[in-house]
Amino acid sequence: MALGAVFAAMNVAYFQAIEHPPIGVASTIELLGPVTLAVAMSRHWRDVVGALMALAGVLLLASPGSELPLTGLVFGVLAATCRALYVVLNRRVGSLFDDWSGLAVALAVGACLLTPVTAVTHGAALARHPHLLLTGLLVALLSSLIPYSLDMTALRRIDVRAFGILLAMSPAVGAGIGFVLLDEHITVRQSVAIALVVVAGAWSVKTADNRADRPPEEAATKPGTGTPAP
Repeated sequence: MALGAVFAAMNVAYFQAIEHPPIGVASTIELLGPVTLAVAMSRHWRDVVGALMALAGVLLLASPGSELPLTGLVFGVLAATCRALYVVLNRRVGSLFDDWSGLAVALAVGACLLTPVTAVTHGAALARHPHLLLTGLLVALLSSLIPYSLDMTALRRIDVRAFGILLAMSPAVGAGIGFVLLDEHITVRQSVAIALVVVAGAWSVKTADNRADRPPEEAATKPGTGTPAP
């Protein structure tokens, strides 16, 4: 139920945020939530290096000189907070349920919370244009059900810190798609930012794999002594 409430708040905050600053800036602000979470959860210098590289890359991807209206900034910070909570709660729900029943309940809770709000704010428009419900269904599948399911699958295999850094690759992927498909120009600043985020993601996954492959006997002994740790 808590995850469902975060779903609702995160989506409302994000879609309100992108109506004010440029979408790239709003997306960057939202990603500061999980990246900051990754920095806070880092317990080793290797983790700190990866998290700080991702944070630097995300900040560099923000459009320089863009105006940040207060309303958009507030919604962006709210979306960032919800995104960090989403990462923690999604992992928790994924560990409590072996199947997708936990995610299904969370999505149902989020839908129940938002449906009355939508009915009040956009009910008249939906009554005039009922075909928009089909568009809404497609958006729900592509922006909620499918990515949230993939996120839960990933969070069952990697820790919250590594996942938070991998989320920072979203704007880098978007910039790459824009360059390849939309003929958008990528500046030197953006290229450096993308490189930082990609390296941080690879670094994070590599260090997580190294910890996962470490023998239990090695973890249970004192470094350099070979004797059991107290």
